Amino acid sequence: MTQQEFEAIWKDGSDYVVCHTSGSTGKPKEIRLPKEYMRRSARRTNAFFGIDAGSRLHTCLDFMYIASMMMTVRADEAGCSLTSETPSSHPLDGIPYEESIDLLSMVPAQMDWVLESPEVWSGIRNILLGGSAIPSLMRRRIALSPYSVWESYGMTETASHIALRKVECEESSFKTLDGISVDLTEDGCLVIAMPDGEKLVTTDIAVLTGENEFRILGRADHAVISGGIKIHPEDLESRLGPFIAFEYCLSSVPDKKWGEKLVLVIESQGDLIDDELLRDAVGVRLRQYRKILDLGVKAPKDVVIVPSLPRTSKGKIDRLALRNALHSD
Repeated sequence: MTQQEFEAIWKDGSDYVVCHTSGSTGKPKEIRLPKEYMRRSARRTNAFFGIDAGSRLHTCLDFMYIASMMMTVRADEAGCSLTSETPSSHPLDGIPYEESIDLLSMVPAQMDWVLESPEVWSGIRNILLGGSAIPSLMRRRIALSPYSVWESYGMTETASHIALRKVECEESSFKTLDGISVDLTEDGCLVIAMPDGEKLVTTDIAVLTGENEFRILGRADHAVISGGIKIHPEDLESRLGPFIAFEYCLSSVPDKKWGEKLVLVIESQGDLIDDELLRDAVGVRLRQYRKILDLGVKAPKDVVIVPSLPRTSKGKIDRLALRNALHSD
């Protein structure tokens, strides 16, 4: 969908917009978001970033997803300009380095290209990064770059993000936007309370770190239970990232004694790297950093090499598909 096509939908006189969830927990589903709900979300983001009639927004994403849809709504609410481009792995092509952009929306894969550029887009005031987790090595590169980058937490059902955090070397807590509060269920899942009183119970396991501040440990359905201990792979991955220079994911394999055994799954092409040498090298590295990272019993017990990690249509690692494949071997 193009910017012009969504702008027509936004101004068609209906009370809602048809959206589709990301599909990260299964098949994408269709939902109807009230336009007034989207407007309120846009106003919160505009207030946070100081977006007004003199601002310029730019998106590198497709308008079939909520991220770019909301950039349109933010521009409409502020009365400012919005520009866009065809999504690609080489964003900002043709945009002068000094050209002013007050809020830029992109995904981590596109941010990688920006960081690789020998020039700096000095006119970019803030970058809104979402869509997938930020790799640890990229997080450090961003923190050392001249860019002001913000990581978002939210979903289609909340009309984009409900919380933001500045991307720094070490993961900080998400802070909710104005009027939004959070709590936890008895099982530790995050509960989002919107300003209108609506509550959304997520499947994300979280810890509260302050008033309306939280950290995400991982999804409830991604947890590995080994010897009665519940392990959240995403939380461990954020600590292992600086020490592993490959695409990787934590998952599990069946174990007769413990039920499940946590393993580190690395994506590697066998014709380029000797799998046995890689497995041994990573194993040594894990043992070296086990105490430093305070992994304890949660340390991966083995290294599994795969030619490619399964991914969803949006490029996220499909953890369920990976787990099913490992448990069927």
